[in-house]
Amino acid sequence: MTKTGMDLGSRFVKICIENEGELSFYKYDTIDFYKKYVSRDSSNQLKIEHSLLDNVNSKITATGYGRNLMNFSNAEVISEIKAHFQGARRQTGLDDFVLIDIGGQDSKVIKASGGFIDDFVMNDKCAASTGRFLENAANILRINIDEMAAYTENPCKLSSTCAIFSESEIVGKIAEGVSTEEISAGVNLSVARRLLPLVKRFSRYEIYGAGGVVSLNGVKYFLQELLDKEINVLENYQYNAAIGCVV
Repeated sequence: MTKTGMDLGSRFVKICIENEGELSFYKYDTIDFYKKYVSRDSSNQLKIEHSLLDNVNSKITATGYGRNLMNFSNAEVISEIKAHFQGARRQTGLDDFVLIDIGGQDSKVIKASGGFIDDFVMNDKCAASTGRFLENAANILRINIDEMAAYTENPCKLSSTCAIFSESEIVGKIAEGVSTEEISAGVNLSVARRLLPLVKRFSRYEIYGAGGVVSLNGVKYFLQELLDKEINVLENYQYNAAIGCVV
């Protein structure tokens, strides 16, 4: 049987389809996905259209931000922690590791030991260590997020610990004449510093990264500097949770 894993993110829906051991990956804008591929069945419950899958017998497992917003009649739902753990275990082939996932809405660190989830910590209360903050900062600077992520030299000091106040602080730095490059580096450093308390107690273990933010050069560079340890970005870092849904 074909298996389909869905990571229902706040910005994108990431899909992994496994067929006879082979994995295929797809990515959709979240709003477009819900409009095109979600409907209601005869009981008025939400369902995912099999036209997306080209296989009516596919088993669907879903996780991600959207799993708490709606229940699908034809999909099993699992937690993001479980999905990311299973995805990282499959991608690394390891039973012992630490995984950092930095998403659009939250950040999480999972410690695996002996093939089981041993511990995890999350930050889902503040956006200051998430992709949404980086996107907003890039918009203020009128550059794209990939360009902002490239800057690590001479980071300016951003002292605010709240995403909203940090964005106001960025506007103030622009008014002071601080360069885009220095502000960008400061943003990358501030995100790394906010992630540090989540990761530091696990830093003696081998660390892997998932999610779009951890693949960005600036945040990864500063987090590695603060930890004095390499972070190994998973091959399919954006699809890790979706992979975990087909395990």
